[in-house]
Amino acid sequence: MKKFFTLCVVLTIFVFTNSMYVEATKNMKVFHDNPEWQQIWEELGELSAKEIGIKAIPTEFDTEVYKSRIKVDLTTPRAPAVFKWWFGYRAQELIKAGLLADLSDVWQEVSDNFAPGIQEALTQDNVTYGFPLLISYWVWFYNKPLYEKHGLELPKTWDEFMEQLAFFKEQGISGIGNTIGQSRWTSFIVFQELLYRIDADFYIQLMNGKAHWTDPKVVQAMELWKDMLDKGYFAPMDATYVNDLPRMFKEGKLAFAPFGDWYGGILQQQGLVSGKDYGIFIPPAITPAGEGALILEISPLVSGKNSSELELAKEWFKWYASSPSAARFRWEKLRFAPTTHISPEDIAKDDPARAHEFELIQAYPKKMIRFWEATPVEIVEHAVDAFNTMLVEPDKYMDLLNSIENKAKETWPNYGVQY
Repeated sequence: MKKFFTLCVVLTIFVFTNSMYVEATKNMKVFHDNPEWQQIWEELGELSAKEIGIKAIPTEFDTEVYKSRIKVDLTTPRAPAVFKWWFGYRAQELIKAGLLADLSDVWQEVSDNFAPGIQEALTQDNVTYGFPLLISYWVWFYNKPLYEKHGLELPKTWDEFMEQLAFFKEQGISGIGNTIGQSRWTSFIVFQELLYRIDADFYIQLMNGKAHWTDPKVVQAMELWKDMLDKGYFAPMDATYVNDLPRMFKEGKLAFAPFGDWYGGILQQQGLVSGKDYGIFIPPAITPAGEGALILEISPLVSGKNSSELELAKEWFKWYASSPSAARFRWEKLRFAPTTHISPEDIAKDDPARAHEFELIQAYPKKMIRFWEATPVEIVEHAVDAFNTMLVEPDKYMDLLNSIENKAKETWPNYGVQY
């Protein structure tokens, strides 16, 4: 009888303790459009539950579904407490509709955890709306073993770059990993990379409605792209950037992959070793007007203003910004280092290619916003579809430019720009 009583007491304490834990742990919705990161988000949610009692519960969506779903949910209390979005023009639609929460008060408490300029990059009209998921420079990943095998050095001029692409083609090696695959959005990458290397200031003018899509420099970029496509410098158009391109790197069948430096995390997840299996380089400018420029992407986490979990989100962001273990988790799992808790020494030890990148970018003082966020959404979406057509029907490049130009003429007056 005494043993039975003791067992009951133990069970009661266990149930009571567990119920206290359940009650103390609060759930918070997180939405994102990267299915390959779902498990990582789940693990991050477990970490925040352990450290602050707020468990981030992630839901993944296909990007095209995501963009529509978010806009609907944001108008209701179902709005996600935290969700991954884009900034620049893509955030303006949500900001003007009053759908994003002001996170300025949270920044006042945690700003010391970020490098100068990060908060400003996520601020519009003196209101800060997000925290960085990633801060990414757009570079080119190259196949180091391939270069070593053929005794090549990285190209120092654009002509040398084209000569190497021709060489790889002769060897049966795909030069550039930019395809349709399963992702629509990636079609803008090569156009962006060519245009700003022709003229960085012109790229900014085009993005802001101060230049036209049928201007000679845009035509020059498209004709160069067409020439590269006609010569077969690209990977097969059904290759995916998450699985196929890393496999082609491993097999020595691909030379380059142009992406934000977040792509290093994907390569490592697929078994490639930073600094050994791949390196990072920045291609040379095409003309002197393209020198010293580089594309920058900041992918923010933001909050729905109408979310019933907004206060939880603010507490979670304080943890996200200030917790060394949260910073270490993001670095180890994704190679994202948005806070100062990851030191240059950590980066050099864990990711030699990224450390080399940070040395390279010192020579590129002009940082410009990625095409996806740099110009109005209506123009971007239309252009991305046109660029996907370009990948398989490059002869249509002028028809495609005229189509984008017509969309720009229709769109810019809505933003107060005389076009």
